[in-house]
Amino acid sequence: MLGRILNLSIFAILIGAVACSKDSNFTGITEEGNSVAYDLWNGESGMARVNINGNSGYWFSVNDEDEESTSLINFPTIEGDSLTSDNIESLVSHCGGLCGTVELGDEAAPSAGVGIALTEKDTTVDISKWDGICVSYESELSMEGVIGYKESAGSSEMPSVNFDKTEKGAVAARCAKWADFKRTFSDSNTGIEASKNAKSIIFKFVGEAKQKGYFNIKGVSSYKHGVANLDSVEAVEPAKDEACLWNGTSSVPSNFAWEDTSGIKGGLWYSYNDRGENGNSLLYWSAEAPSYKNVIEWLTDKDLFEGGLSASVTLDKGNSTRAYAGIGFKMTVKDDVGDTTLATADISDWGGLCVYYMAERNMRIVLAADSLEAENVLEATTVPTEKCFTWSDFSDSGLEKNATDVKFEVSTDENLYNQIKFNIIAVGKYLVDGSCTVNTSKLSSF
Repeated sequence: MLGRILNLSIFAILIGAVACSKDSNFTGITEEGNSVAYDLWNGESGMARVNINGNSGYWFSVNDEDEESTSLINFPTIEGDSLTSDNIESLVSHCGGLCGTVELGDEAAPSAGVGIALTEKDTTVDISKWDGICVSYESELSMEGVIGYKESAGSSEMPSVNFDKTEKGAVAARCAKWADFKRTFSDSNTGIEASKNAKSIIFKFVGEAKQKGYFNIKGVSSYKHGVANLDSVEAVEPAKDEACLWNGTSSVPSNFAWEDTSGIKGGLWYSYNDRGENGNSLLYWSAEAPSYKNVIEWLTDKDLFEGGLSASVTLDKGNSTRAYAGIGFKMTVKDDVGDTTLATADISDWGGLCVYYMAERNMRIVLAADSLEAENVLEATTVPTEKCFTWSDFSDSGLEKNATDVKFEVSTDENLYNQIKFNIIAVGKYLVDGSCTVNTSKLSSF
């Protein structure tokens, strides 16, 4: 499970036990002349089949799921609108890729597209090690990348990511990680999970009813291979909120929206103070101090989470060299039945961190890699404020490549016995204009 909060003493026990044992959701390039090495399919070479883990996949055509759909694709060398393994070779030879003109029907949300069958019959294939997918294309319509996968339960909606339309006559090479593939109506079954039980990759063209547009898919590559072989990469930022990792004002604030390509999940919240170093500082939650037998029950405490992680601290250094208390999250957590393993993570591709917060006193924001730390300052503010830091703002420490923790701490070299309030409202990946939108109606002023 994600987003747990642990008291430091319980967290120490857990550590001991374990020790023994700009959008569009993609990164890409648009400059002409950049060569792309395709490990899956290259239309310019006349390839009809797709290289899938050493086996052959094949292209097929798709339209709206509605049986009465009137959307279709006209292919220049094919009679009818059905693309098959028997007629694709002439099309690829003609187009130097896979091309056609999409004619959208008059449905409410019309679409038509082409897809790559990754397996035969009802089997699936694990393509998670690709890390994602790259596609070189031109399109007069917006194009959605969709992972078709074997659904075990629940909604049949497939995770998707948007690839913008291109300038007329221009080819763009763009890439999306599996984590960027999302379901519209659910946080579950993201692209990472779907990639482990994949059946197809679909490129679906969308737009308004009766709209038409030309497209030509030139090549397809795994993310891992494609990005490594691009001449240059232009970072295209995800949309605001899609870069938000945790939002205490959301409907599900306990969920930490991050998972790496190996399926390891992030966001184990915990609290800590100086008492392990002979200090006497204390942290008080805005909700009544939890007295649960199981710390996992913190996840269901609506009063604790709604509106952010709001607390106050008294700072008493006692016999310690300084007084401190705060909260943090362990970067990666792998949950197995009966076992929890903590791990490091390379989060350099986040670009940095954005934090929505309030604090009556300056706070430290700390990036940690085990015992190594780099820090910056969250200035005191009594109104909700979002502040963003690039990794270089953490003194070019490089700790983001092997991160273990991010912490938010109130500290002093003196004793401050009055209670100092703070609230960590939301945390996200770095975007210049901020990554999270908060619901201010759920926030309490100091």
